Amino acid sequence: MRIIKFAVITFLSFTFYSFIHNEENCGLQVIDSYTQEVMGKNVGFFVKFKNVSKKNIDAFKYKVQFLDGFNEEKGVKEFSWQAGNIIDKLEPGETLKDGSTNWIKGANKIKIEIIRVHFTDDSVCPSSADMN
Repeated sequence: MRIIKFAVITFLSFTFYSFIHNEENCGLQVIDSYTQEVMGKNVGFFVKFKNVSKKNIDAFKYKVQFLDGFNEEKGVKEFSWQAGNIIDKLEPGETLKDGSTNWIKGANKIKIEIIRVHFTDDSVCPSSADMN
């Protein structure tokens, strides 16, 4: 019986909250995002991305806006993902999860914005000219 109580308490301590964004930018779509709560405290987040372009993606940058229950901004951080020797490029139709243990005090949800996407053919969206 103690094992069952421990399992239930452990399960309840590791809850995830999901916030669907369905934003698309430059052929990269945010499918879902989760904040991770451990023992009643937010400790990080996960984001699921999908390549909805016709090109292979080998890098992208995104911004995470940390919000409270009133959708007031508590902070913003930028993150990036890139393919390499061990991590394969993101092919059309594929999904991937990225995340971090970064968190900002007072926030309980996130909003994701894709900043820039780099493709294996060396094109970039938005281009440098678009960013000026």
